[in-house]
Amino acid sequence: MTKLYYTTGISGFTITKERIVRPSGKTREVSVIQTCEHDDDLPPGANVKRKKPHKKSRPKSRFIISIARDKFACPHCGHEHINRYAVKTRLIQCENFGRLPTYVEVTVHRLYCPNCRKLSYESLPFVTSPRARMTRSLERTVVELRRIASISDIALHYGVPWKAVRDAEKRALKIRYRSVSLKDVRMIGIDELYVFSHEKSNRKYITVVRDLETGAVLNVSRGKGSDALNMFASRLARLKDGPKIDCVCMDMSNAYESWARKHLPNALIVYDHFHVIKAMNDKLHAIRRRSLAAINAQTRSTLRSANATAAEKRVAETVREEYRKAFKDHLKLPAMNIEDVVGNKDFEKELKDMLSLNEVLSMAWTLKEELRSIYANAEDGLEACILFECWIAKARATKVSELVSMAKTVEEHLAGILGFWEYRGATNAKAEGFNNKIRWLIKQAYGYRDYAYFRLKIFDLPEVEADDTDY
Repeated sequence: MTKLYYTTGISGFTITKERIVRPSGKTREVSVIQTCEHDDDLPPGANVKRKKPHKKSRPKSRFIISIARDKFACPHCGHEHINRYAVKTRLIQCENFGRLPTYVEVTVHRLYCPNCRKLSYESLPFVTSPRARMTRSLERTVVELRRIASISDIALHYGVPWKAVRDAEKRALKIRYRSVSLKDVRMIGIDELYVFSHEKSNRKYITVVRDLETGAVLNVSRGKGSDALNMFASRLARLKDGPKIDCVCMDMSNAYESWARKHLPNALIVYDHFHVIKAMNDKLHAIRRRSLAAINAQTRSTLRSANATAAEKRVAETVREEYRKAFKDHLKLPAMNIEDVVGNKDFEKELKDMLSLNEVLSMAWTLKEELRSIYANAEDGLEACILFECWIAKARATKVSELVSMAKTVEEHLAGILGFWEYRGATNAKAEGFNNKIRWLIKQAYGYRDYAYFRLKIFDLPEVEADDTDY
């Protein structure tokens, strides 16, 4: 039994029989000295006289070890003199012995204890669940291999269904992340991610809460908004001394703000500067689309006009083509940072051509760069507040609807925006990078149908090193 204990961790059982089962169904008991017709027929520790193998590869045989429990005891009272009745025989895979797929065969009994008069089924200590088809030791090996190999590769190597590999990893992750501590968390970031395109409305999203200091995932829930954080709120309420969270970093969402003010009244709400700049870039794209639509409408009107000359129609078509080439072929150019444009001759020329065509877009782009410069140059919250107020006045003076709307947004959220200077580490930039990592995770698996497994994989994602080329 020593060889079985050191390879599979099974103890308290006796080996009753060892045999090799061939693919044809023929069974042969093994002995110490044996002649094998194929490498797959090798028993462990056997002295072998080899014959030449066939040219064609043959399916693998299986090495099966029959075991029986040394002694029985009642699981309730520990009484040893109990009645047992054989119910079924289970075949459980363990680590391979050499090149042979190896299984242990054990008979499961129904137990009756005359001492406590309770009826129960025999439990096997070397498996993780009553329906498991792999030993604990093999499951641990499978979970360790998942760090470097895919589910399908491991399933093919051990000859097990891919669902068995997934379930083994799922059980291990469930134990590891059964309890995520919140008592020492000081700064959290809340962000949402669009994941499930086939779901309905709010269920298309997941909301992730992370510790901004350690990067650990604290909560993953389905949906978005305050309702998605109800589970996290209940965990905070169960903390013995209450939550110690001083800062909550989020996008400019009213739903998350109301949740934070209700459940974390002492925490400072900080609006992530990444989302502030992103909101400004959205206004830039809106201006670009509106300007292009206006030129298209004006051109169509000129072409349809009966009074327009041929020269006027050619000019209108030329102007539309210039706008389309500048505005439609370079969608991401207005949102690029100035430092990424300067030094690249192609980008500089394309951006100059785009801004020269439309004065409103040029003003919006200038205001966007001024907004970025506030974050780069302001040394404290007071200086930033003055600069933001000047920026709001400039944006309103343009009388452009998109810029006026952005000025109103910044003014309404100014207190949270200024929190960036009080908590310099309060930024969701890492959260956005983590979202890319989640997208990589989905790409690697071609999607997830098991949400519970997907959720556990997100908890484990900070420990996984992803290839940047796969983002």
